[in-house]
Amino acid sequence: MKFVGLASWVLAKIKAILLPDPVALTARILSLNTWKNDGEYDRRLPLMTSELLRLQPQIILLQECFLCSETGDDTAASIAKEIGMDYVFAPARQKPRRHRGESRLTQSGLAILSHGVFDSNEVIPLPSSDVGGERIALSVVLELEGMRIRVVCSHFSHIRAETSIRARQVALSMTQLCDDRISDFGVLGGDFNCLPDGPEIEEALSGIPVGMTNALPSQGCSEGTSLLPPSSRPLRQIDQIWLSDPSHGELLIADAGVDLNRPIGDPPIYPSDHAAVWLDVVMSR
Repeated sequence: MKFVGLASWVLAKIKAILLPDPVALTARILSLNTWKNDGEYDRRLPLMTSELLRLQPQIILLQECFLCSETGDDTAASIAKEIGMDYVFAPARQKPRRHRGESRLTQSGLAILSHGVFDSNEVIPLPSSDVGGERIALSVVLELEGMRIRVVCSHFSHIRAETSIRARQVALSMTQLCDDRISDFGVLGGDFNCLPDGPEIEEALSGIPVGMTNALPSQGCSEGTSLLPPSSRPLRQIDQIWLSDPSHGELLIADAGVDLNRPIGDPPIYPSDHAAVWLDVVMSR
C-alpha cells in the first residue's frame, strides 16, 4: 500500500509539472482619446477619471495624453494615480500649445495603464508626414492574472488624404502582435482615424498572417465614437480595439460597447471629444 501511495504521489507531481492547472482571465479592456488639454481640461480630467473608475477596466489605452512639465499637468500620471494603476507613457508630438493663458511646450503622447505587472515596453516609430505629424505606437507585455498579454496602443494620422500612410501605420502596429511569440494573446487599440471596414484596414489585414477580430463589430455595435458635440460632423467609429488569435487556449469576446458619450457634470460637459470603447474578454488555457 505504501508503494502504491508513493507511485500515485509521483504520478500526480509529474502531471502537475507537465499539465499545469488551467488559467482563465476575464478582463475589461478600454481605449480613450483624452483630447490633450482642449476644452475645459481642468473639469474634464476628473470626469474622465471618475468614469473610468465606474467602468472598472483592467487595461486602459489612452491617446493624446497631455503633458506640460512647466505646469506639472500630466493626464496619464493623474489618471493612473487616482484609479490605482501602474502605467507606461510614451511622449510624442511635442509642440507649443496654449495652456493656462500662455504658449507652453507640451507633449501629446500615448499611455497604457493596468492592474497587471509590466514586463517590457517599446516605442515603435510609425510612418509619418510633415502634415500628419509624428506618429508612434506604444507596445508593452504585461502579466495579468497568470496571462501574458501583448498590448499595443496607437494613434494614426488624422489627415483624410493619408490613406496609404495610415494603412502602413495600421499594418506595422498589427505586426507587433503577429511577431509576438511569448504572449498568450494580443490587443491593439486606439484612435485609428479610419473606419473598421475602410481601405486602410483591408490593406493592413491582407498582409497579416494571424487572425484579427475587431471587438465592437463582433458584438453588433456600430455606434460612432469621434467628434462628439459641439461638432456638427457625423459620428464615425474610428476608435477601435482589435484582438489577435491566441497563441494557445481559447478567446471569447463576452461583450463590447461605447461609453463616455454623454455630457455629465454641472453644467454638463463631455469628458472628451471622443467616446471610449471597451470590451470584456475571456481567455482560458
